[in-house]
Amino acid sequence: MAEEFSQKQCLVIDDFSDMRAAIRSILRSLGVNHIDQARDGNDAIAQMAKKRFDVVLCDYNLGPGKDGQQVLEEARHRQLIGIDCIFIMVTAENTREMVMSAAEYAPDSYLSKPFTKELLKNRLDKLFERKAHLAPVNKALVAKDYGTAIGELDQLIAASPKNLADLLKLKTEICLAANRYDEAMTVYEQVLAAREIAWARLGMGKVLYLKKHYAKAQEMFRQLIALDPNLIAASDWLARTQTALQQFAEAEETVRSAVKLSPRGLKRQQMLGELALSNGNSQEAEIAFGHAVTLAKHSVLNHPSLFANLARSKSSNNKHVEALKVIGEIGKVFSNTPEATFYKATATATVKQQQGDREGALEALQTAEAAIARFGEASHATLSLEMVKTYAQLGEQDKAAALLQKAIANNHDDEEFLMNVVQACREAGVEYDTETAIREIQQDVVKTNNLGVRLIKQGEFDAALELLHEAAEDMPGNKTINLNAAKASIMKMEKLGTTNEDIQLVRRYIGRVHALAPNDWRLNDVISRLRTLAPKV
Repeated sequence: MAEEFSQKQCLVIDDFSDMRAAIRSILRSLGVNHIDQARDGNDAIAQMAKKRFDVVLCDYNLGPGKDGQQVLEEARHRQLIGIDCIFIMVTAENTREMVMSAAEYAPDSYLSKPFTKELLKNRLDKLFERKAHLAPVNKALVAKDYGTAIGELDQLIAASPKNLADLLKLKTEICLAANRYDEAMTVYEQVLAAREIAWARLGMGKVLYLKKHYAKAQEMFRQLIALDPNLIAASDWLARTQTALQQFAEAEETVRSAVKLSPRGLKRQQMLGELALSNGNSQEAEIAFGHAVTLAKHSVLNHPSLFANLARSKSSNNKHVEALKVIGEIGKVFSNTPEATFYKATATATVKQQQGDREGALEALQTAEAAIARFGEASHATLSLEMVKTYAQLGEQDKAAALLQKAIANNHDDEEFLMNVVQACREAGVEYDTETAIREIQQDVVKTNNLGVRLIKQGEFDAALELLHEAAEDMPGNKTINLNAAKASIMKMEKLGTTNEDIQLVRRYIGRVHALAPNDWRLNDVISRLRTLAPKV
């Protein structure tokens, strides 16, 4: 055991020096030579940003600032730890609320204080066995090379190891991230053929949802909740499915029930607030966004939109002065970043309008327009939707409709965003046939995209490039169009040789997509092919 642990890099996070010393002593007795310590959440994140750790032992209660769950959340969100790292949450009590809040970013294990050397040894032995040989998979995931990651996993799975179930589950998660839905479904079916397992049934529901079989997905999530009401992830996915089916009142009720089970889930509180606001339940929206703002205080997921929505909720409840105070907090918390400036302006415009201060509302609207213009091509879809709602609430219906058309065209294949469009237009009272617009714009974009792909396959690169280049300039925020334009240029260079002009054009398309969605699963293939043509890129 001592030899096995001697080269492991360990981090102990606890706000009490005596407890850090005690855990450090236990690790020393197990043969661990490399042990770092952190006194709070910020210290822990700073150390993980500088160094790769094999084991992290983190106390849940870390005093003022981030708690242990928020440390794990940020470490995973920022990819400071990989799937091969063992993260153990150490706590004085395993409260139901604490465990339920970890649905999305769950630790590998929990340890209750006080614990013995033998207990820690047994726990680590089991976890290292589960994590064995995952380093190559993690390396591929960091590079967003999902194909290689799945290939590495398939080699491990072929050996039928003891941790087979963990490997199969990890494979399905990677398949979903890479849009390899049929492959994930095959694994789920194989697992369920052997025995009933909740994660496989849940995963099958996710695939049905992602393939737009919403009615079947809804039934599957309902069945899971009936069998286990505490399976909080099933409630989250059921609410998303109900939203896709435009069952907004039912979705709100589903999230409300989930929040009762897990009140510390930030994203869940946010979703409840958004649904309540769109359903006209401003009192419930205010409560939910109030909880979200509190929960987000030390979270990497903290965002100015939470404050903006809390302000809107308060204003809808005729608490305009309180709403403006909340808006004032945005600049303090987020240091007047471009995004903060934008949300501060849109929220101010809405509140001023509801106050009856038309002049103040229009002044704030101008600030918002200037702020979103500074983002240029990198303007995210959610910013456009926020602007649409603001235009509508100020009676600027023509501007709302024009921006909606652009946003839909830039995100024609993002079903979740398009659902948000429908929901937001309903909330803001946008005078626009949203569903018809979505359908017509999708048809036009798909027709252009398919024609471009067909021309590429036929070897008519110049015609394909002309078509896709024009489309990419019209829709600089459309990730699919820009990636296909990049692929057309790459295929032309693979056949006819490279030119500096073509290389710069591909880099421009890739840059647009990376700015909007740095984790897009399609980027790695395009970048790899470009580097083969131009190694210095």
